Amino acid sequence: MKILEYAGLDTHRVAAAYRKVCTAIARGDFQAAQVKKLAQGSLHGNPCYRARLNDADRLLFVLIRHGDEVCALMLEVIAHHRYDSARFLRGARIDPEQIDTGEDIDAEQAIATAQRGSALRYLHPARSTVHLLDKPLSFDDAQEAIYRQPPPLILVGSAGSGKTALTLEKLKHTTGEVLYVTHSAYLAQSARDLYHAHGYEHPEQDAVFLSYREFIESIRVPAGREATWRDFTGWFARIRQGFRGIDPHQAFEEIRGVIAASRRRRAEPRRLPGPGRAPVDLPGGEPRQPVRPVREIPGLAQRGRAV
Repeated sequence: MKILEYAGLDTHRVAAAYRKVCTAIARGDFQAAQVKKLAQGSLHGNPCYRARLNDADRLLFVLIRHGDEVCALMLEVIAHHRYDSARFLRGARIDPEQIDTGEDIDAEQAIATAQRGSALRYLHPARSTVHLLDKPLSFDDAQEAIYRQPPPLILVGSAGSGKTALTLEKLKHTTGEVLYVTHSAYLAQSARDLYHAHGYEHPEQDAVFLSYREFIESIRVPAGREATWRDFTGWFARIRQGFRGIDPHQAFEEIRGVIAASRRRRAEPRRLPGPGRAPVDLPGGEPRQPVRPVREIPGLAQRGRAV
């Protein structure tokens, strides 16, 4: 039986006992590992089992199927019989004494049960690490390379290629305040549910999931007023050392003209002609000469600067 491990599994405190138990389970010797079935624990319909590591600690695992092969997925170490705090049991009430005194589970019976359950769609032939969102996930080589690549990243792929799963798995390694923004409130809620499936929590992370609309509505617009000529002259005075020889009033009018021209271009299907070409008739007004771009403001071109 192939042994798989959840990506968040920590066995450093019981490493030797863990290796011994995994060896027994891999050869189908559930009796040597003292495997018991948990009546109130399951993962996607697959029953949870526990193996004895030592007097105080237990190993929680499930059996999952990939094709015709049944694998054992090791989930977490339960320290000091604290089943109530186990992440994958999600608060199920389990009596440790009843589990420890119950009958051992037969490996063939457990494998037969797993063969009737849901199957893992993909399993990497050489890697044993499995991620968990709403279901077990095994990354292929391309996905694994992206998973290990440090951000910032831009993921491009077709529907179902694993973009959301990769993003959420990478999100688990981020600390502090984290913002996940997507197209709609439905997708934001879906991503939130996937992320927190199986009781996942990051003690050093505050993750927020919003739609684009919710994100925009969350931006606080500070109280203020529109900038005036007096404001502009104040700003210009502070940077005039870099623009010697330029009349501030001329610069203000030129910049305002460029902004106005940009607004007209967005409203009109016809494009304004460039410098040196004939004027254009604008609806509702007199013919106007095209506004000179900022690069033609006297003094800027010679100094190689721009506004």
